[in-house]
This record gives sequence, C-alpha cells and structure tokens, in this order.
Amino acid sequence: MNLGDFSSVANLASNLAVLVSLLFLGLQVRQGNRNQRSLMQQGRSARNVELLARLGEPNLAKLMTRAAGNEELADAEYYQLYGYLASVLWSYEDCFFQFRAGMLDAQSWSSDVATLKRMFANPVYRAVWKAARGALGEDYRSFLDELVSQTRSGAAMYLPGVLKQYIAEERKAR
Repeated sequence: MNLGDFSSVANLASNLAVLVSLLFLGLQVRQGNRNQRSLMQQGRSARNVELLARLGEPNLAKLMTRAAGNEELADAEYYQLYGYLASVLWSYEDCFFQFRAGMLDAQSWSSDVATLKRMFANPVYRAVWKAARGALGEDYRSFLDELVSQTRSGAAMYLPGVLKQYIAEERKAR
C-alpha cells in the first residue's frame, strides 16, 4: 500500500466519520424537538388542570354559579370574575403562539379552539373578552375577534345542571 492509497483510505474513513456524526446530530436534534414538544404539552395540561382546579375553590365556584344565574354581583366579585376568566384567555394565548411556532400539534390546538368557541357562547366570557381584549397582542386579539364573530352568544352551559343530568342518566342506565 503506497502513500496515495493510505491517504484515500484515511479520507474515506474521515468522510464516514463525518457522515455518522451528522446522522447522530440529526437524531439528537429530532429527539430534542420531541422533548420540547412534550414539555410544551405538559405545561399546557398543567395550566388547564390548575384553571379547572380553581373552579373547585368555594368562593370561585359560588361566584361562577351566581354569574351563570344572572345574579347581581358586588364590585369586588366583578374583579374576581375578570381575574379568573381573563387568566383563562391568557392561558390560551400561550397555546396560540405555541401552535403558530409549530410547538403544539394540530389536534391539541383544535381542542383548544373548540373550548374557546364553547366559552364564547357564554355572555359572561364575551363580556370579559370585551374588557380584556385591548391588553392582548394584536395577532391573538384578531384571532379571538374572529372566533367571537363566528360564535353565537346564547344560553351558557350551566355545568351543575349538565352534570346532574348526566349523573341521573348514568344511574338510570345501571
């Protein structure tokens, strides 16, 4: 084997090593993206669970029941109502931007959009949206404005009534 042959073999080995390194790097980047998406989904789920858990707090549960029943609220209760419902809107803003950045899958985003539409059928959420919309970014605000325009305001779903009905149906089905 002469020096030229040795150089060719060394060059080939070097090229193969670079190729293997690039393949490994590609796999690492792909796994990193999967991990990042997983963390985003986990954060989304944690926010939703936190928001739902807050509905179990006695004061908020009573306030939501009174608001759903069209009862007159005290001024301090309007602040509570705004604080909770606006936090829900801000939570979905994060999901909106994650979806646009490709960090949230279409199925999860579709679920979020369906939830937002259901919320905007409720006049209380629509009122809070009107009060909060100026504080949100233009892109998300435009998206929600379009969603509100597509969603008819109507009778809000009264969760206690719906659950009572479903529980009665399940007991009857036994």
